[in-house]
Amino acid sequence: MNMHKKRIARRGAAFVCAFGVALSAMPVHAAEVKSLEDKTSNLQSQLEGINQDLVTISNKIAETEAEIEESNNEVYRLEASLQISRNNEEKQYETMKTRIKYMYENGSETMITMLFTADSMGDFLNKAEFIQNITDYDKEMLENMMEIRQGIETQEKDLKSQQQELTDLQSQLNTEQQNLQAKAAATSTDLATVNAQLQAAREAQAKQEEEAQKKAQEEAAKQASASTGNNTSGSSSNNNSSSKPSNSGSNNNSGSSSSNGKYNIPSGGLTPSKGRIWFNGHTETYYSQKVLPGAGLNIPGRHIASDGTIRDKDGYIVLASDDYPKGTVVETSLGAGKVYDSGSGKGNIDLYTDW
Repeated sequence: MNMHKKRIARRGAAFVCAFGVALSAMPVHAAEVKSLEDKTSNLQSQLEGINQDLVTISNKIAETEAEIEESNNEVYRLEASLQISRNNEEKQYETMKTRIKYMYENGSETMITMLFTADSMGDFLNKAEFIQNITDYDKEMLENMMEIRQGIETQEKDLKSQQQELTDLQSQLNTEQQNLQAKAAATSTDLATVNAQLQAAREAQAKQEEEAQKKAQEEAAKQASASTGNNTSGSSSNNNSSSKPSNSGSNNNSGSSSSNGKYNIPSGGLTPSKGRIWFNGHTETYYSQKVLPGAGLNIPGRHIASDGTIRDKDGYIVLASDDYPKGTVVETSLGAGKVYDSGSGKGNIDLYTDW
């Protein structure tokens, strides 16, 4: 029934209000959780950046090691070439010394004899040129050997200097790598710590929300209990006086009555001002035909009694109950009623009225 839905909505609103009060009273952890989530995100970003730097450093170290290896091989090659050049230079030098020694030991007579035995002037000049060429050849060969050796030595020196630079670079890169690894380890530790704090904060927040919800439910239950408890004493005396069904269309209570200006409503039972009471093992509420006309209800002889209740042809108050099947006669605080509808909620009976 629509009236029951409205009552459920009112109860839900009361619960929401109670829950809102409980939430406002509990410590708020949302800011802490947000702060920790931001820290976690920042640390993860830092760690990703550090790992990327480590990859870059590792690649540079590998490239440097390859260049050092290549440089070492080149140094070995130059050292071998330098040794060959030195050996050739030494041989050429020994050969030249041998020739010079021969010329000195035999004196100039041999040279003069060779010149004066010439057949002609042309032959003389050729022999003189030959002697000069031998001397020039030795000198040139020796100078070439020395230049080659000096060139190899210069290359070797430059290459070793380059090797030293590569070695220094490798040392620098290794230091940077170690620093990044230490930084990555520290960041990972910080991230694990913040993740643990975040998990604890989330659990604390969930626990407080659960406690707040439980507290709100308890508060709503207390409010409902207080509302029904205020009417317990007034309804208990009516339990004995309403034991018989009444088929009367008028007032069925012999006690004193109070008037609302239109209907003569018995005291001690359900009234417009006491919209919820406890009676005979159940709570009672009412729903008004002014709000819910109840056009779909099949109520034979439907009429309004002097107490403002809606009754059938037999004088039974029209009831709604989820605990009794339709057609069941149930004793209420205003007399006997018959169930025509449902939707009142378990443990509660709705009385149809014109209030």
